Amino acid sequence: MVKKIIVKCLFALVLVFLYLPILWMIIFSFTNTPSFSSWGGFSFDAYKELFTGRDSAAIFEALRNTAIIGISASLISTVLGTMAAIGINSIRSKKAKAVITSINQIPMVNSEIVTAVSLVLLFGILRTFIQLDGQVQMLNVILAHVTFCTPYVILNVLPRLRQSDNKIYEAALDLGCTPTQALWKVVIPDILPGILMGFVMSFTLSIDDFVITQFNIDGFQTLSTLIYLKAHGKKSLPASMRALSSIIFVVILGLMALINRKPKNKTSKQGAYKK
Repeated sequence: MVKKIIVKCLFALVLVFLYLPILWMIIFSFTNTPSFSSWGGFSFDAYKELFTGRDSAAIFEALRNTAIIGISASLISTVLGTMAAIGINSIRSKKAKAVITSINQIPMVNSEIVTAVSLVLLFGILRTFIQLDGQVQMLNVILAHVTFCTPYVILNVLPRLRQSDNKIYEAALDLGCTPTQALWKVVIPDILPGILMGFVMSFTLSIDDFVITQFNIDGFQTLSTLIYLKAHGKKSLPASMRALSSIIFVVILGLMALINRKPKNKTSKQGAYKK
């Protein structure tokens, strides 16, 4: 009994440690004080400044760039990661599968600064052969984000593949489906929750990334680099940045809740049908 209470208390402390700063930021997005240590009264000035302030054009330009990079990198990573996960799962040799899985984890445990410098060198070499102008420079950042998002997609899809029954795929082939039809009609729907979770995680990581983006960005701003630019050398974060960060957190939280809710509804419907 005492052990359960201690475990629950420790878990509660972890949650407080993780989410209290975010909650504090959301609370102070509804005040016009520049400091996080004093409450200046409830107001929507931060949100008004976000949408109508002098920096609103730059903020929404950075938001547009971030959305383009995040969606593009997430889609590419989801496709590549899903294909790679299906390929890894089909490998029969346990040693080969373990080696490939370990290699997949290297980008996740590797230092971001090492990845950023490596990508800068790579793109510098490629730039001698391919000249990119204007907004096409965004391709560098998209490819950079794909490199660290794809392993997370694989990490989300592989468990779903291991839980799925391979006999269903074989039955689809016996019933006349081609391998491609069986893949789209049987395998993909079965692992769809893992694919969606990998997409959302990739999108979140893309929005969140600063180090790799800062090293490879050229001629435009994303949200992470713009927030750093606004907060660099200052003791407080602009009110508009607090409002923007709060909106992003609520949107991502809503997407995660929506995706995690779907499998439960699906399971309950299947159980009711069996009864």
